[in-house]
Amino acid sequence: MDLVSFGIPRLEVFLLVLARTAGIFTLVPIFGASQVPMPVRVSVAVVLALVFVPLCAPAGTGLLVVDVLPMALMMAREALIGIVIGFVTVLVFAAIQMAGDLIDLQTGFSFASMVDPVNGSQTSVGGRFHHLLAGLLFFATNAHHIMLRGLADSFQLAPVGQLSLNAAVTGGVVDLFAGLFVVAIKIAAPVVAAVFLADVALAILARTVPQMNVFIVGLPLKLGVGLVGMAIALPVTMVLSRNTLGGIYDQTAGLLHLLGGP
Repeated sequence: MDLVSFGIPRLEVFLLVLARTAGIFTLVPIFGASQVPMPVRVSVAVVLALVFVPLCAPAGTGLLVVDVLPMALMMAREALIGIVIGFVTVLVFAAIQMAGDLIDLQTGFSFASMVDPVNGSQTSVGGRFHHLLAGLLFFATNAHHIMLRGLADSFQLAPVGQLSLNAAVTGGVVDLFAGLFVVAIKIAAPVVAAVFLADVALAILARTVPQMNVFIVGLPLKLGVGLVGMAIALPVTMVLSRNTLGGIYDQTAGLLHLLGGP
């Protein structure tokens, strides 16, 4: 890029593109984590903005916004689009972690919690395990490339300076929530079903041997069933998680179509 011919129009477009790329790094997992130094996040956002400027600003063209307030509003809209792209990735990670939380709730792991340094909150053992698994698969399956591809295509799906908020956007977000909730249930279903069968066996045992303390026997039994079930169901968990991460582009493109629509 010729810096001499960059000009005011290109500078305006660069600031708008930078607002969109910076919006991603406020939410997206791993890259937007608090452990990543702020200068690193800012540097990556600036480099990506320089790469993507030619996609939306041909030579000699620009938006020519002369007032500060309209420019600030346009930057806020671009940041919102970036946040939407990061929000989709966050929801995918949250769905995989929710599967672990459901398992913890049934097995009893929810009694023990640990600090999640990424989100800065308390989480259970299974939820943390599934979140770490999602992070590993995020890079192993090149889902971060899919996210960047969605960012690049967002300049065609939702051109710079154009943003539409309507009822269809709300419906798209609701459908996204519902779909990822179903994914979380699918991932947790094998272990939850195994723990349910263990509960049924304990109930039958309590009726046949009333002298036995079911609570003392049941708690370690359910913990063991949960651990063994998670180990056996790990291949299924990885396949479902991989497919969910692979759908980041389609889910992002669907929301961007609504945001860039009339």
